[in-house]
Amino acid sequence: MNDGREGMKKIKFWDLALLCTSIGFYLLYPLLDGPVWCADSGGYVSMHITREPLYPTFLALCRGMAGVLRVDALMITVVLQSVLAGFTAWYAGIAVRDMKAGSRVLQLAAILFQFAVTLLCRFAAGRGSAYTDSILTEGVGLSFYVLFIISLYLYVRTRRSRQLWLTLLFSFLLISLRKQMMITLLIMGIVFAWYILIRERQIRKFLCLAAMIAAVLIAGKVFDRTYQYAVRGEWMEHSGNSMGILCTLLYSSDVEKDQTLFENETVRELYLEIMRQADAQQLLYKYAGSGWLTVSGHYADSYDAIGYGIINPVVEGYIQENFEYSETETARQYDAVCGEMTRTLMRQSHMPLFKVYVYNLWKGLVNSIAQANRLLSLYAAAAYLTAGAMAWYLARRGSALQRRIRSVPDKGSMQEEESVQAVSGEIGASLCFAFIVMTGIVVNALAVGIVIFAQPRYMIYSMGLFYTAVCMMGYDILRLQKHIYRPVY
Repeated sequence: MNDGREGMKKIKFWDLALLCTSIGFYLLYPLLDGPVWCADSGGYVSMHITREPLYPTFLALCRGMAGVLRVDALMITVVLQSVLAGFTAWYAGIAVRDMKAGSRVLQLAAILFQFAVTLLCRFAAGRGSAYTDSILTEGVGLSFYVLFIISLYLYVRTRRSRQLWLTLLFSFLLISLRKQMMITLLIMGIVFAWYILIRERQIRKFLCLAAMIAAVLIAGKVFDRTYQYAVRGEWMEHSGNSMGILCTLLYSSDVEKDQTLFENETVRELYLEIMRQADAQQLLYKYAGSGWLTVSGHYADSYDAIGYGIINPVVEGYIQENFEYSETETARQYDAVCGEMTRTLMRQSHMPLFKVYVYNLWKGLVNSIAQANRLLSLYAAAAYLTAGAMAWYLARRGSALQRRIRSVPDKGSMQEEESVQAVSGEIGASLCFAFIVMTGIVVNALAVGIVIFAQPRYMIYSMGLFYTAVCMMGYDILRLQKHIYRPVY
């Protein structure tokens, strides 16, 4: 009994040491760089009407804490973000270890891959800072996303209601953080459809889960409106949702053909002015050149220049010249004009738009696990193919093991064959994790590809998780070769 208690103490000490190490790793960045002010930071701090509600609310709470503690509010922000990131990396390791025969090797790998993403952002990406010490939604969003994927994975594997509620909670937080994270609703829908509806044929349970997903969406909209009402006295959602896809539609538009699509003369004149300025600055698709890397790079360089440099001044200038609106009325009129322009341009010739989308999609897939350049794009393709081949191999072996289990009536002989059922379960855990992670990568790339340029900031949410999934599958393959499945320390 004493040996057992000592073993438990060692495990607890191991986990505590890892937690302290993980948090300490992330706290190094605020100490090294301090709070990092970025181009978008001002909009969050000022609670601009175009920003989703959660991060400005978080910053306001930090300012309140700073007033009580008499310390810098931004330092409180980045310290909290760093502590959250440290806990998240540690929790990912715990979850992987517990689902993979207690392997401390995989536990460490899961933590180190999260560390590696931060190190790449700080030292290799040219931005000069980690996202955890930046005043950006990614400061908490990267952690929330990892926690969302881990919770979804644990729910599918264990079916514990606590993990389901955590999954829904993190999805709500993410969609309240930035609209890109609406992808979490689609990820849940796909995962639940595959495991609950298709594999288990539990139609009623799937419908219940679908209703919960819808409830998360509604809750996000209610929170957005409540926040705007508290800040501005108006029951409305944040503004500017139409501008994202509008930038892409304008980038790929042919003004000679597409101006005839407009029925509203005012919107048509605004469109022509925007296109005139964009053409003068060579921000349109026709100036992009050839090749996916060249086109996607030109599109990325043009996106903000079109949106913030042209659309906003042109549309907002028109509104200010012709109306005397309040901030909220101006936002509604801005959304109405951009929405009308977007709906009209959706009828443009789709070939340039399709090319931009495909190139941006591939760039997003590359940036999800590497960096978009010619050499690393080849690496990314090889990495995805390798992960797919590993999953295919494990799926075949898992099916063979299941057939073996069903064909052996003598339970004693199954135990003699080193717990074939446990081996099959380990393979299932790895394949489940890989499926959820890859679903997240693909859905995010599909969504970002059509709405905004696929810069690393929007794509790296799953980077550490992808390599963790590959590690888990590699672990299974190696252990299958030896027909042994005990924890590796």
